[in-house]
Amino acid sequence: MKKYAKAIIVLSAIGALNALYLTSLFIRTKWQEHVSSVCDMNSYASCTSVITNPHALFLGVPVCSVALLVYPVLIALGVAVLRRSKTRNVFYAASILSAMGLMLNTTYVYLEVRFIEAICVLCVGCTVIIALVLLSSIRGYLLSQE
Repeated sequence: MKKYAKAIIVLSAIGALNALYLTSLFIRTKWQEHVSSVCDMNSYASCTSVITNPHALFLGVPVCSVALLVYPVLIALGVAVLRRSKTRNVFYAASILSAMGLMLNTTYVYLEVRFIEAICVLCVGCTVIIALVLLSSIRGYLLSQE
């Protein structure tokens, strides 16, 4: 069970770094005319094209910036599991939070394909990460004690 908490911590840390990079890319595009990213491969696979599009905002905030709030909370929940003997409720909270994050990311990837007509490889990676966090949370919940 503790291995699932460690998986949540590691995956969330990677996700937070990914979100930090994407948020910094968003900010840099606001200050400069042309900014390129490591994931700008062509016109379709381009993080910069996606980040600068108005469809990339959720309530006026870039979706990648929302992840900067979610991942630290997931890290804290993972640490709480490592420090507590009763972990079921903590895994439950992590499951709910990561499920909401997965729904937001899935919607975001849909918007990328349907309306932006470009894919952000790092955004898709973030979706995979949050899905793995959700699976770890559910597995930890199923194996945890009351």
